[in-house]
This record gives sequence, structure tokens and C-alpha cells, in this order.
Amino acid sequence: MRRRIRALVAPLLLALLLPVATACGGDSSAATSSDGAGSQGTVTLRIGDQGQSLLTTLKVSGQLKNLPYKVQFNQFDSGPLVNQGLQAGAIDFGVMGDTPAVFAQASGIPVKVIAVSKTVGPGYTLVARAGTGIKTIAELKGKKIAISKNTANHGFLLRVLDKAGLKQKDVTVVDVPLQNIGNVLESGTVDAATASEETRAKYLQDHPDAVQVINGRSVTPGYAFRLATEKALADPAKRKALLDFTARLVKANAWIRAHPDAWVDAYYVKIRKQTAALGKQVFQATGETSYVPIDDAVVRSQQEQADLFTENGQIPQKVDLSQQFDPSVTKDFNAALAAAQKG
Repeated sequence: MRRRIRALVAPLLLALLLPVATACGGDSSAATSSDGAGSQGTVTLRIGDQGQSLLTTLKVSGQLKNLPYKVQFNQFDSGPLVNQGLQAGAIDFGVMGDTPAVFAQASGIPVKVIAVSKTVGPGYTLVARAGTGIKTIAELKGKKIAISKNTANHGFLLRVLDKAGLKQKDVTVVDVPLQNIGNVLESGTVDAATASEETRAKYLQDHPDAVQVINGRSVTPGYAFRLATEKALADPAKRKALLDFTARLVKANAWIRAHPDAWVDAYYVKIRKQTAALGKQVFQATGETSYVPIDDAVVRSQQEQADLFTENGQIPQKVDLSQQFDPSVTKDFNAALAAAQKG
């Protein structure tokens, strides 16, 4: 019966997801390798991107040239939506924050971690409106806080509350889409919000008296995850393509570090529609991102976060995050990471 339900649900979910992906600004139908370079081969990797971040990174760095396979980018608005794409079989690969990766395992989505990046920076910031009386974590108790449920800013909030011995039930969570966090804070309907660096910078420009209670630098490891479906990894041709694609991501990330102004113009100005000045400010404040080996520290951090969600009643029972890390996958993709970093 369970198999029959999944068989009925997956096509329906796929039909719902792909129009959304197209509407989010990506190209969900064309196999593309930009700059007119062309791609070849019979393998197509279906990529779950967010906000055109991967697509832009690969395009401006030249890493979409001379692909020995085809790529199809599907754009999503959040990690939980990428998870839905993976669950429906609409994509082979997805990028997301640490919290959606936890929920991928908790939901039983058949995926494995193939790459991890780490950003050394503030991540999210708990920003409180002026006049709310919030200056410390303890003063969050009983307040309304805007988050996007099951995204990285939700995990950030739980870590922040845990630091003061509080639980999610001690605050009123207002669940809004990631793109609306700043608007909800601006509206005054919440007391505080878990703001991305871009949202924080824009809000502080207009509200310099807002209180920045704490940021992720002291409570989160800064990990983001790249997941691939078990089906794609079991296909030798797709696994080979995923290894190459991951290496290209590593090289593209190195290109960004070497060409910050070009990246700010390509992404923050042209995609995010920010001024060059604000884009540069956000990029510099965000901190440096690098790809890191999948190791025990990564697994341990994810398990700790999963346990925190369970303790807060957001996951019904303990989840074993080690199941998301396959030793053979880890070995192969760590080797591809190391080779790309040397090259």
C-alpha cells in the first residue's frame, strides 16, 4: 500500500514542482552550458538550485564550458522545496543548508551527501526591532520571531534558544517564506527575525537602531550541503557526471574568491538586483566559503542539530544522520574535491 501511495504521489508532486521551478527564474527545461560552449553526451544531470546561485557561479567562472554531459537547472525558493524535488524524482542533485539536509533524512528521502561547503562568517543574525526590549537571548522568551520553517534559519534559532536554555515553545514562531523575512520585520508584526546577511544589511540601513542580538558565528558551523539521489549515484554514468560537476563547483568557488568584483556584479547586481555598494558590503560581510571534506565533524554537527529538533518536538523521533553518509560515496567525492582544489 505504501508503495502504491508513493507511486501516485510522486508524479503529482513532480507536476506541481516543475512549473514552480520555472517561475522562480531558472531554466527547468533547457539543457544548458552557457557562453555558447555547448554540452555533449547522453547523460543529463538535473540540478536543484536556489536563487540561481549555482548557475551563476558556474556561468561566470566558465565552468559550464566543454561539459561531457548535459545539465538542466531547476530553480527553487528554499531547501525544503529542493527536498520536494528530490523526493518527487524531479532532480538528481540539490543544494541546501544544513537544516533541510537534516529533514531530507528525517523524511526518508533516498539521498546521500556528496559535498559540503563551509562559510566562515555570521550566517544568520537574530535582529530585533527597536523598542521591543530585546537585547539578550533570554529576552526572546514570549516574543514573536519570524523564521522559515525547516530551513537553516530555523536551525539557527533553535541553537540560539538552546544557548539560553530555551525551547521553541518559549517563543511564538511566525513561519514565512525566506524571501519575506525582511518584509515581515519591516511591517512590525514580529518582534525579531532570523535575517540573512543581505536582509540584515538592508534592514539596518533603514533602522540603524535595531538590535543585533546574536549571529551564527558563535552557534552554527556554517555548513551547506550538496545531496544526490541514490538512484543517480547508482547509475555509473551519472555518478561520473556528478563527480565532474562537484569538481567544477569547487573550481568555480575558487574563481569567486579570486574575482570578487565580477561576482558581485554578476550575482548581487544582475540577479539579486542590489546596488553594487550593497552587494559588495553583503559579499564581504558574508565571509569566505570553501568546500571541505566530509568527515566525522560534519556528521556529528548534523546529528546534534537533528537531536535539537527532536528535543523541540519538530521531529517526532530520533533520526540517525549517519545513514545519509555512504562511505563509498564519501571516499569518491572527497577525492574529487581534493583533486579539484589542487588543480
